[in-house]
Amino acid sequence: MRLVIDSNVIIAAFAARGLCHALFEYCLESHDVILCESIIKEVKKNLRKKIKAPASLVAGIEAYLRESTSIEKPIPVDPGVFEDKSDLPVLGVAAASDSSYLITGDKALLGLRKYKNTDIVDPRSFWEVVKKKANK
Repeated sequence: MRLVIDSNVIIAAFAARGLCHALFEYCLESHDVILCESIIKEVKKNLRKKIKAPASLVAGIEAYLRESTSIEKPIPVDPGVFEDKSDLPVLGVAAASDSSYLITGDKALLGLRKYKNTDIVDPRSFWEVVKKKANK
């Protein structure tokens, strides 16, 4: 399955050993994770500013993301689709990659629920999807 993981989930995955960390590692091992330059840029910025991670750690995380995921170019998204213009590339890469899911903690994106063929879910909801599929 192809998945886009938003920057807030990736940051949480590296900041703590909780649900987002486990989910991120599972996704890397079991699915095709798709990112775009905008997501990587946001991860780097917030690791430095919010988490106060040292530059060397941020560089290592960026390298890991580039090695472990596919970086694709977003398709243009009509600005009328979504109010927060900074999230348009996230929707654009989900559409460009024909991802099944966009996993995010962003409440505004979650409010869309779906964009084109991509379901927009929070990390816990994605875990529930995975569990249901595993039990079939």
